[in-house]
Amino acid sequence: MAHQKEKIVKDTAERWLLTYADLMNLLLIFFIILYSMSNIDSIKYEQLSNSLKAALGRGASTTLVSPITAGKPGPSVIDRNGASSSPILITKGEQQQMNEVYKKVAELIKNGNLTGKVNVQADERGIVISITAKLLFNPGSSDIVANSKPTIKDIGNILQKIPGNQISVEGHTDSDPIHNGVYSSNWQLSAMRAANVVQLLVDNSYINPKVIRSAGYGDQRPVAKNDTSINKAKNRRVDIVILKSEYNKAEPQVIKN
Repeated sequence: MAHQKEKIVKDTAERWLLTYADLMNLLLIFFIILYSMSNIDSIKYEQLSNSLKAALGRGASTTLVSPITAGKPGPSVIDRNGASSSPILITKGEQQQMNEVYKKVAELIKNGNLTGKVNVQADERGIVISITAKLLFNPGSSDIVANSKPTIKDIGNILQKIPGNQISVEGHTDSDPIHNGVYSSNWQLSAMRAANVVQLLVDNSYINPKVIRSAGYGDQRPVAKNDTSINKAKNRRVDIVILKSEYNKAEPQVIKN
């Protein structure tokens, strides 16, 4: 009986070790977090974030803005109107691929004497390759002129370097109305121009049709005021946008055949 009482007293006296061990674990986790944050790496940050959220019982993933540095300013988490936009996670591997695409397109513009006809920039969605309508089409037409097809093919070959990302091809016009017997609105013209560029990329550059789409915006998304002929020419364009992988979640699931 005395031995049993002594054992009970001993067990009770050593319970402080459990609290001490828990405290040490919490301190260890805390310093690991501090160390990770002092050496920012998008992949490690994502892994750490997911681990913490799993421990806390939350399903959503933490996102981190990672700018693309290829001679252009990186994306900002604040839009031009002052409203906060959603931060987008881009992994280190994807960032390198985006940088490579940017670099290759910039080289194509320089070596192909395409300055003023093709432009490339990084924004919050990804990489935007803007091609002036004058290079691709005759006025009021959506048929791609023959001498511009090699340029589209060269761009498509560069896009093959980042095959998993969604590609959005977007047609734009100026604000001048169109009534030429073929198209009754700028919506129709811009949509058909984008669709024809998509078709050329799929047929000639073998872009996976499951990762590319077309859209026509008419004159609703200008990059300049439609007040001069020069500005109107800037608005008549086709944008090829290589989207960051985060935007893939917004796409409908594709049923595998």
